[in-house]
Amino acid sequence: MAPPQDELNLHDAWVELHQQHGMQLDVCIAAALRRGLMSETEAQRHGKQAFNITPPFELTGLGQLLELQQRSDRFITFA
Repeated sequence: MAPPQDELNLHDAWVELHQQHGMQLDVCIAAALRRGLMSETEAQRHGKQAFNITPPFELTGLGQLLELQQRSDRFITFA
């Protein structure tokens, strides 16, 4: 992402949240792949030359989501 300097850079804002509060930045793998977002591992698996998801973002699946829900007292989504 390279938004104009006078606009919020959402990628950088999420990374800052991670750095300040140690938040995990999990990305749904199904939604990401549908939108052309891939980690290096997924790019190799699908025979692609490039990837565009790097730490601190991590592709995760429904199993991880369910596990985290069971350990949490709140579940918040942004749609």
